[in-house]
Amino acid sequence: MAAGSALAGRMKRLKEAMRKERLQGAVLVPGPNLKYLTGVDSLMLERPFMLLVPAEGVPHLVAPKLEAGPYGDAQLPVRVLAWTDSEGPGAAVREAVAGAGLEGEWGVEGRAPYQYIAKLMEEASPKFRSAEPVLQEMREVKDQAEVALLKRSAAILSRAFEEFPGHIQEGRTEQELAREMTEVIYAKGATKVDDVLVQAGPAAADPHHLPSKRKLARGESLLVDVGAAYGGYYADITRTFCLGRSNELARVYDRVLEAQESAIDAAAEGTPVGKVDSAARRVLAEAGLGRYFFHRTGHGLGLEIHEAPYIVEGGKEKLREGVCFTVEPGAYIRGKFGVRIEDDVLIRGGRGAPITDAPKQYGWWR
Repeated sequence: MAAGSALAGRMKRLKEAMRKERLQGAVLVPGPNLKYLTGVDSLMLERPFMLLVPAEGVPHLVAPKLEAGPYGDAQLPVRVLAWTDSEGPGAAVREAVAGAGLEGEWGVEGRAPYQYIAKLMEEASPKFRSAEPVLQEMREVKDQAEVALLKRSAAILSRAFEEFPGHIQEGRTEQELAREMTEVIYAKGATKVDDVLVQAGPAAADPHHLPSKRKLARGESLLVDVGAAYGGYYADITRTFCLGRSNELARVYDRVLEAQESAIDAAAEGTPVGKVDSAARRVLAEAGLGRYFFHRTGHGLGLEIHEAPYIVEGGKEKLREGVCFTVEPGAYIRGKFGVRIEDDVLIRGGRGAPITDAPKQYGWWR
């Protein structure tokens, strides 16, 4: 959990950003933004649970009593309005709306359920617009504590990938491998493991294919993509393996690796994200593989596995010191295989440097 001074600084920055954007306040719900500002993790269920942060004044938290305790214990500069199932949220919402001054134009984070917002609209008639641009920009640059958690998460996942080749055997199903790999990641120290994508042979031509009962055969590729967190902060690694030998796969693999390294070399403070993307895309196009690369080159990492900045073709946003993001070009040849190689890159000292270091030269798994 971030220290009290860091949390206070984050709340101050949010208020400053809202005033700059002419927002009277913002409505947040359980998830990464609420954790970023309070240091507390909470579940988002059907019970209304909202933090109203006015650009001027005291934030008001409407929370089910069974989840409100940690917010009071944290001694945050927030007025906590807890409600029970017997009472219902009505009185707490009315007090929050009045106390926070819910009028004028307010921002709402994108994950807010309509049933929550409807409760606010029963008590007031503000004009709502998306708060995502403000929230994403605020979280994009990581402080020292966040960088330490990102590096720890990256080290845990890197060490786990080093053990995966021992589990890759002919006849094993994608689902079996995914379960075993998940156990390895937790054993290395991860506190959360999201979907482990294990894609054998032609299945890897669909980048988001979920593990099935399909068995790995000799001579096939195996793509493994994992997102895992430590202390709430994510690492995201993809490696492509081969059970046996395939000259065609090796050729494509080497070009994808060259594309990835070219994009990492292009990453620097002040560089537009589109330039990083084009560095990868150019290598694959020159190798005749351009049409097989049809997604962005990367995405930001932090409290979410996908967050700003997005390393997209033509993107104008410039990389900043303290930004962490993935570099993951790929080539997906339908009916044959898919290759993707992904590492996490941090802008530090003006340059981009990988913080994940699992092996990636072709054949390292043998």
